[in-house]
Amino acid sequence: MKQIFIFISVIALFQLSCTKHDNCGPAPTSFEGKWRMIKVTDNISGFAFIKPDSIPGDVAIIFTASSTTEGTFIGNTPTNDIWVTTYFIGQNQELSIPALNITKVMETAWGKEFVDNICSAQGYYFENCEKLNIRTTKNTLCFQKQ
Repeated sequence: MKQIFIFISVIALFQLSCTKHDNCGPAPTSFEGKWRMIKVTDNISGFAFIKPDSIPGDVAIIFTASSTTEGTFIGNTPTNDIWVTTYFIGQNQELSIPALNITKVMETAWGKEFVDNICSAQGYYFENCEKLNIRTTKNTLCFQKQ
């Protein structure tokens, strides 16, 4: 009897600990608002890079739409300010950012991930939990809605 009780307890604990928690909100429907970069994933290897704790500050951008197909964003990296930068949205979630208007002070490794990739943006998609993913030629930049 004791073995059955232990077995049932272990199964119950396993079931409770493995419950998927997707109650974090729906996927966003637009770029509008403030976003913080939380992860950069290599498109080929799948290797994910997150901001080291040793780097103070974040990559944060604020998107403002001027129409359904274009808009601007401003923001900052850990060491630089991003001035008004234009983006364009095409069919099938295509995204183009022709140039990045940014101050050019020595950049951190985390800020460099953004700066080196954002102008090669090809597309975007939204995820649950208020996440925006911008796919570039080499990496996918993941942002969390703020």
